[in-house]
Amino acid sequence: MSPITVLVVDDDRFVRELLKDAISPLGYRVIEAKDGEEAVSRFGADHPNVVMLDLVMPRRSGIEALEQMRRMDPRCRVLVVSSLETQSLKDSAMASGAIGFVVKPFHPLEIADALQRALELPHG
Repeated sequence: MSPITVLVVDDDRFVRELLKDAISPLGYRVIEAKDGEEAVSRFGADHPNVVMLDLVMPRRSGIEALEQMRRMDPRCRVLVVSSLETQSLKDSAMASGAIGFVVKPFHPLEIADALQRALELPHG
């Protein structure tokens, strides 16, 4: 059985490292993308179990990337990780198919809890 793979998508390298540091000790394989365009490409190539996705990024927004990933695999599990916390943005992300929302700055335990909840959801 292959390890659970988490795709971490953020244009800020420091945030990607923080997420990776929170996720790797849990035994998950972490892959990264630095923008929405790369996220869609990595999603198609690597078929991660969960995507942790920022919303404000160059080349393709998080919402656009989320919508494209949902077209590629309607069963994908995408958690939004964003510093923007307006209710309309949360509503938009959830309407586009996100299964959860973590606000930056985050605590590593919040990431672990969000991932656990995401992985417990039925895939499909």
